[in-house]
Amino acid sequence: MYDLIIVGAGPAGITAAIYAARRKINFIIISLDVGGQMSWSSDVDNYPGITHISGVELANNFRKHLEIYGIKIKQEEIEKISKKKNICVVKTKKNTYESKAVLIASGKSPKKLGVLGEEEFLGKGVNYCAVCDAPLYGNKTVVVVGGGNSGMDAALFLSKYAKKIYILESRPEITGESYMKEKVLHNNKIEIITRVNVKEIKGKDFVKFLVYEKDGKNTELKVDGVFVEIGLVTKADFTDVQKNRWGDIMIFRSTKTHDENMTSVPGIFAAGDVTDIPAKQIVVAAGEGCKAFLAASDYVSRWDAKHKGNKQ
Repeated sequence: MYDLIIVGAGPAGITAAIYAARRKINFIIISLDVGGQMSWSSDVDNYPGITHISGVELANNFRKHLEIYGIKIKQEEIEKISKKKNICVVKTKKNTYESKAVLIASGKSPKKLGVLGEEEFLGKGVNYCAVCDAPLYGNKTVVVVGGGNSGMDAALFLSKYAKKIYILESRPEITGESYMKEKVLHNNKIEIITRVNVKEIKGKDFVKFLVYEKDGKNTELKVDGVFVEIGLVTKADFTDVQKNRWGDIMIFRSTKTHDENMTSVPGIFAAGDVTDIPAKQIVVAAGEGCKAFLAASDYVSRWDAKHKGNKQ
């Protein structure tokens, strides 16, 4: 049985794993990828100590830090996290693991449009990560669905490769940080279309058209690729701990160290964007990963004292 199982390898999970390795506890980290949403960012200019870096580069730096401590990630998909008496049980599609505590740092995943053609053309012109797939659209025409910060960031990154980028936004105007809006508005490759609803994605072997409705009229836009940037959903369906109305895991914030970042189930902790912490930032997630580990480590120490008959 492990002392701790960390689920997720974004900034929160990796930070927790580094602390766990330094404290030399018996732990594993389970995740299908490394970097999480950090890897989707084209530019990161607000991480302390690093004036400018791409999300992919920062994720690689986090990965290298793991490697220094010999931490290996089990690439398995989580099916269920539960509590059986005093033991935490983590079930993946391959194995079942037991531990004294669990730290959930699974983050978020892209929200889907839910329109005809989206699933059919996934990987054939439909994309959810501009940083990953933009180089495939050199000198081509693409559309970004979503005019918030993530949509604008995607459009700006795509402008380094594509010849034309449309931003489709359902609201009356694009929203987000003013400095980013200025960049978008002054980029002659980007055209903004507001007050629209996406109806369908069409093509044959690959995407050829996107159909949207505006003012009661359908328009067929000829494009080579569609980038969906309409928000994120919390990846926490595998656990029944208490959540808010958006599906974010609710965590304790207490002056008592052992309560910090604990969920409604004792022994199950959470950190980063999967939680109800309002600020969804890389530096916040990393800090929350540290807090959550320290609280989980304290919990494990008390668990050992209780179940081994030692004094608290």
